[in-house]
Amino acid sequence: MRRLVRLVFFVASALLALLALLLTRIMGRRPHVHDWIYKTWRRSFLWAMGIRVVSRGSEYNGPALMVANHRSYADVLFVHSPLPVVFLSKAEVRNWPLIGWAARALDTVFVDRSNKDNRRAAREALRERMHHGECPVVFPEGTTVAEGLLPFHPGMFAVAAEEGWPVVATALEYSDPSMAWVGDEAFVPHLLRVLDHPRWTVHRAVSPPFQNRNADVLQSEVRAWMEDNLDSLRLDAQNN
Repeated sequence: MRRLVRLVFFVASALLALLALLLTRIMGRRPHVHDWIYKTWRRSFLWAMGIRVVSRGSEYNGPALMVANHRSYADVLFVHSPLPVVFLSKAEVRNWPLIGWAARALDTVFVDRSNKDNRRAAREALRERMHHGECPVVFPEGTTVAEGLLPFHPGMFAVAAEEGWPVVATALEYSDPSMAWVGDEAFVPHLLRVLDHPRWTVHRAVSPPFQNRNADVLQSEVRAWMEDNLDSLRLDAQNN
């Protein structure tokens, strides 16, 4: 019964949010309106799914490049900014039912990491959006991993260093590691597992802003902060 109720809520609320996004696009691109719709849906979704977020650190109240480690597609729900956000997503998400449709309605930037020209175009798209007051959200590992960190893709760190942008990192750990979506697992089985889970917690730490004109140093500083905080968050998750 829990699965059915949550599935109906997920589909109905996602379709309603998607309709609202599409209707507002008639008036032209309005990032603040789109962001409000997304964040309103996010709050209701987390409540309905029994997902609690326990956070430490303060949100940065200004334009910044937002980066986070990656446990599942749901991580987009746990990276917050007071300003409108724009997500960078792998290209195949574009064609996912509901999620892909919503991502396109939110003007997500899609990237094919196997294509050098496409990677460059994605970076330039995020640069332009940042100049217009939106905060790019990037998962620099490029894919999900159950624990620890994978190597970072350096592209957006180079852009942030060149532009002098602050970088704000979010470290995420799940109280139930089975909620991670990794490897070759299909989307639907994982979603059903999330729908079945009574209640779980996401432990989150938000960094102070990092700034450095040297991209390698900037990336190293962010990664070191993330590694330190993932260690402590893992202990919090185990004791949850």
